[in-house]
Amino acid sequence: MSKMRLKFSKLGMGKYISHLDLLRTFTRAIHRAELPVRYSQGFNPHQLITFSLPLALGTTSETEFVDIDFEDGTDKIEVVKKLNMCLPPDIKILEASVPVVKAKDIVSAEYIFDITADSEVNDERVKSFFAEENIPAVKKTKRGEKEINLKEFIYSVDEIAVNGEKVTIKAVISAGGENNIKPGIVAEKLCEFIGNARPENVEIHRTTIFYSDGKKIKNFC
Repeated sequence: MSKMRLKFSKLGMGKYISHLDLLRTFTRAIHRAELPVRYSQGFNPHQLITFSLPLALGTTSETEFVDIDFEDGTDKIEVVKKLNMCLPPDIKILEASVPVVKAKDIVSAEYIFDITADSEVNDERVKSFFAEENIPAVKKTKRGEKEINLKEFIYSVDEIAVNGEKVTIKAVISAGGENNIKPGIVAEKLCEFIGNARPENVEIHRTTIFYSDGKKIKNFC
């Protein structure tokens, strides 16, 4: 068995493809490309496909990963070439490699938030949001809703740019495992704090996924 990790982008109209539909998209593309994928055993066999960190609906990304089990000897270059011919234009395989890191080791991800407010935004107002010691929010879990301090899930803010009603923020937030937060919650609370911005006018883009090896935080691969 030859497990392959594919890095792909999900841009443009691809942001409207849900996680379940994305799985179906890859399943059909693999079938059309006639690639030698392996199937699970049992009464309902399915292709062995696993996504490392599912992307929220409405979010674009340049750094998505999916693990696929192929038959031994499957050529990585052929997989990339054939899948790109069968996938929608807004989903593109960027590279293929052998998995090195486990998805369970993912700890955070970097996002770019592009906000278009209803009127001019105060630069200091935006900065003060991230200076707050406590940002009350509600997180949905398997056990129901839980009140949290959103500040604990925002690890760093690398860029804040305000130009009139346009705001761009680059931040690293918690991801993977139990200690994770959806970027949409960050966008919602930020818009609420700014006052003249609405969540539906926020574009969210994932740029990097990070994992921990127990000593350092590194780019997921």
